[in-house]
Amino acid sequence: MLSLERQEEILEILNRNKSATVDYLAKELYVSGATIRRDLKAMEEQGMIIRSHGGAMPFKSSSVETSFAVREQKDASAKRKMATLAVRLIKNGDSVFADSSTTTGYVMSLLKDFTNLTVTTTGIRNATILSSTDRIKTYIAGGLVANHSNSITGTDTMDYISRIHADISILSCTGLSLEGGFNDASIEQAKLKQQMRKNSSKVAMLVDSSKFDKTFMCHDFWFDDVDYFITEKIPPEKYLKAIRGSGCKLITPEENGD
Repeated sequence: MLSLERQEEILEILNRNKSATVDYLAKELYVSGATIRRDLKAMEEQGMIIRSHGGAMPFKSSSVETSFAVREQKDASAKRKMATLAVRLIKNGDSVFADSSTTTGYVMSLLKDFTNLTVTTTGIRNATILSSTDRIKTYIAGGLVANHSNSITGTDTMDYISRIHADISILSCTGLSLEGGFNDASIEQAKLKQQMRKNSSKVAMLVDSSKFDKTFMCHDFWFDDVDYFITEKIPPEKYLKAIRGSGCKLITPEENGD
């Protein structure tokens, strides 16, 4: 069994039993305790579980809003810095795609002074943020509300996005690596972002440095698939080399004199 398949099995067991010990998981999956501990460490780093003494439990908030609030506050300073840079790419009269990420939410909160702006989003909270102003026309894509999430996904959502064109997409992701590019843990989220890219004139990816060197299951894009890469500080040299060779424009506070 491949590690990703085993981790899916582990998550299913944890969701079913609410928690499980390393010994129990090892017996259920016919592997060593050391293998289970490596899997649990990787899953915790991806935000899928919470490890406890001798075992683990699934990471689930008691409500969607609480779960979203936790993610919203994570790396908040970096997200604010990126948002102030990303908003400069948007002009009055633009049509904008916005995903459901908390990072994109920080950008949405800066749009209140724009006029004649149209935003289509797959994020429930992001649509709520935009609804507080009379100057922005906001559309939320229809579809399935993902459990324990702020997002709307599914084939209906894909169909809705496919019928719209945007001047720019403002997107984020779960991980970034040279091997996996921009990536996510959810295939539904990856497909939605790919559709937004396909239907956009420009694409901006906002990724804070805590997501570097992390590869999740689903590939979104490579550097040369996007127009702008926004992060809160100058990336390591290996990323700079990849960015320079891709034609993607790097935007950081240092690069912009902020």
